Amino acid sequence: MNRNKLLTELKQQGIKLSVKNERLIIEAPKGVLTPKLRNSLAEHKLDIIRLLEQTEINTTSVPVIESDSTSRYEPFPLTDIQQAYWIGRSGIFELGDVAISGYIEFETENLDLSRLSAAWQKLIYRHDMLRAVVLPTGEQQILEEVPDYEISTLDLREVQNLEAERVLTAMREKLSHQMLPCDQWPLFDIRATYLDDHRMRLHIKIDLLMMDAASVQILFQEWNQLYQNPEISFKPLEVSFRDYVINKQTRQDPELIKRSHNYWFSRLDTLPPAPKLPLVYFPSELKDYRFKRYRARLEHNIWEQLKQRGKNAGLTPSVILLAAFAEILTVWSKNPRFTINLTVFERLPLHPDIDRIIGDFTNTILLAVDNSTLATFTIRARKIQQQLLQDLDHIHISGVEVLRELVRRRKTGLTAVMPIVFTSLLGLNSVNQRDLELSFLGEEVYSISQTPQVWLDHQVTEQKGALIFNWDVVEELFPLGLMGDMFGAYCDLLKCLATSESAWVEAQQELLPATQTTKRHEVNNTSAPICQQTLHGLFTLQVKTQPQQVAVITNECQLTYEQLYQRASGLARRLQQSGATPNTLVAVVMDKGWEQVVAVLGILMSGAAYLPIDPNLPQQRQWYLLEQGQVKLVVTLPHLESNLSLPPGVQSLCVDDSNAETNPTFAPLNDENNRNLAYVIYTSGSTGLPKGVAIDHRGAVNTIVDINQRFGVGSGDRLLALSALNFDLSVYDIFGILAAGGTIVIPPKDAVKDPACWYELIVKQGVTIWNSVPALMQMLVEYLSAQPFIVPLSLRLALLSGDWLPLSLPEQIHLFCSDIEIVSLGGATEASIWSICYPITAVSPDCPSIPYGKPLTNQQFYVFNELMEPTPLWVTGQLYIGGIGLALGYWKDDEKTNASFITGLQAIGLNPEYEAHTQIEQMATHYIQELQLKPLLP
Repeated sequence: MNRNKLLTELKQQGIKLSVKNERLIIEAPKGVLTPKLRNSLAEHKLDIIRLLEQTEINTTSVPVIESDSTSRYEPFPLTDIQQAYWIGRSGIFELGDVAISGYIEFETENLDLSRLSAAWQKLIYRHDMLRAVVLPTGEQQILEEVPDYEISTLDLREVQNLEAERVLTAMREKLSHQMLPCDQWPLFDIRATYLDDHRMRLHIKIDLLMMDAASVQILFQEWNQLYQNPEISFKPLEVSFRDYVINKQTRQDPELIKRSHNYWFSRLDTLPPAPKLPLVYFPSELKDYRFKRYRARLEHNIWEQLKQRGKNAGLTPSVILLAAFAEILTVWSKNPRFTINLTVFERLPLHPDIDRIIGDFTNTILLAVDNSTLATFTIRARKIQQQLLQDLDHIHISGVEVLRELVRRRKTGLTAVMPIVFTSLLGLNSVNQRDLELSFLGEEVYSISQTPQVWLDHQVTEQKGALIFNWDVVEELFPLGLMGDMFGAYCDLLKCLATSESAWVEAQQELLPATQTTKRHEVNNTSAPICQQTLHGLFTLQVKTQPQQVAVITNECQLTYEQLYQRASGLARRLQQSGATPNTLVAVVMDKGWEQVVAVLGILMSGAAYLPIDPNLPQQRQWYLLEQGQVKLVVTLPHLESNLSLPPGVQSLCVDDSNAETNPTFAPLNDENNRNLAYVIYTSGSTGLPKGVAIDHRGAVNTIVDINQRFGVGSGDRLLALSALNFDLSVYDIFGILAAGGTIVIPPKDAVKDPACWYELIVKQGVTIWNSVPALMQMLVEYLSAQPFIVPLSLRLALLSGDWLPLSLPEQIHLFCSDIEIVSLGGATEASIWSICYPITAVSPDCPSIPYGKPLTNQQFYVFNELMEPTPLWVTGQLYIGGIGLALGYWKDDEKTNASFITGLQAIGLNPEYEAHTQIEQMATHYIQELQLKPLLP
């Protein structure tokens, strides 16, 4: 990309810009200067004036250099970019040990190889840099004389097709990634393979240490002319690349250099990093890697449409493509603010021959892109163009110098700091006012480029009026299929921008691959009939069918379903008489025991909702929860009541054996409504004041019914209840097992964290279901491992959730319970116990963590970026939960509710059943563990 080309492309639209008395003068054909374009020019007025003034300085005030023929063959310094490439090929740096080079294959018929070779020989004599090498001192030197170059040949005319293909593939592998010794001539390798009597494969490898892409185009244009007309004679070049390098710095304005230095160095501390694309390897881990090319084209008519729409928006063709590239990077990058390494071909007009000589005139620009706010493509592209104009106005120092200072400040060492590159060759064919014609070499069948310390190099050019674009990538760095998905999305976006006006004005684009979208539909399609029962209603059904089944076991007593119902019903009536009503909170301040089960059932049967409060909390925190919950009734234990300090107006009731109803009726004590509030659990408050998560009956019942059906929980099951009442796993401990007709086994309150007691209860009571955070299961298996003799455990199902699950834990569990089913569950307190599950069958040694799983019934999972756009597979984002399990909000806190809960998927342009992170199951959890859990209301 040439800094003057931006103005040139505006001129190609018929717009003439000039500066007079510090005013921007605009001349444009009728109808071209649209309101949009006029506004854009006005917005960028100062930048355009500075660029026009600087262009005038470059074209009028830079003195013409003269050839130093006497020193022509003396060593001279590498440019900054050449030095960077030279050091990069040494292998010292990350993703080094590779030469910047290009490789291309043509298949041709009836090519005159001797004439082609003679034409190339003339180019060697004409262009000094085709005879250049790099000395061990780090200097480059033009060789005065070199041997005649011969194109080597290989004859495969008598070789069978399969063997010929094998040989051609091996040659491609060798030549495409070979590193020619840069201290030995030549720095190119041209070979020809005879396929039959007419067809030939031409292999061309060029080390780009000595020439840039514009030079390659000059080279091929002249090669074509010399091949077509061997008698042609070019005008001799009066200066060399050596003359340019020696004179460039001395001929530039020191004030401009200082201004550019200050511009870049003042921005380095705030310059965003490179796009954070998903990786499967750290770049430093890759020692043997290959670049792969993704290649596509826009045919002439589509390309013209795209340029015209860009012209209407006041954008140059290169900026259109750059902005589209930035859109793709935004979607696949963890950070929407990033920097692209922009290749700039900058030939100062120091001599009329400068545009005809070969050399590496490359400079680079670190282009900052900020797509962190929702905006249309047009707005984002104009913003990029404005930034680019500013950057091009300060290009009087080397981009490598800027990058080195960035590395020094950020102490990044030998890492590739800005490995995402954009290279535009648009407009470089204007030397001959036509496209580069390569047909004289035949049909291109393969091409690739490689650059040290580069992950992805996006190149764009024109051929015969069509847009040709490539992505050369180190594919081993990235998850399988990632680059293909990104490139496919880029192709689709370009076509959409060319054919649809809406693509320019809509703030959100559909850029995800269709396969991912389809899969996410499937995984998030969890709809099933919704149970209309309440939590206590599920319990009541079991009381009717099996009243004498044991419901609760503690060291002190056992309660049947009938006995439990009698006690809960008696408490419910007392609560109603004391003023309990639906959608109000009754606090439970109790130690762990059977009384907690009676309390929560009784509260729900009264129509109210329960609020668990740990009796060991400081009084100040207890009062905060009671006041925040607007609690008027507290259910507690007799031995706690005497020491319980309650706010004024709060009444306490005790649970004991004397409160049971002897002949309770099964008629509901209130209007049963599963949309009523069931419980409020306050978060720990570690990040501030605790928030009360308000869950209704419908959400909690949905999770319980799903888990019980999914894992066959029934009346024969017994569950060891380890979780505290103010932890939402206790909801399943109590209501989950009671809904199935099973038995709750409650350890003594002083043995809740005693694995010896757990083991004794499991064996004695025949416990079949374990439900806890992984750390408690880890305590159990470590205890069992230390025992000399262990009775086989009766556990058949382990539900593990609430924290990181160690990879080794499932295998440890199976040592003591060979037939146990282990399930990893997840979600949030704001989403009715659990929302996602993953049955663990086997743990791959290559897997860094246990997969997160798939959504539970009537629940959905979404992974969005900061702009609430769905993230592609492998891309880190924020995790959102949807479905009927979601909380009603935060109790009596509209501000926090509105900040964390999103009402209405349609408001953000998504179908309610649309986006889930479909392949969470295939995606390593370490990509998910950083994600912020946010509820999403339907």
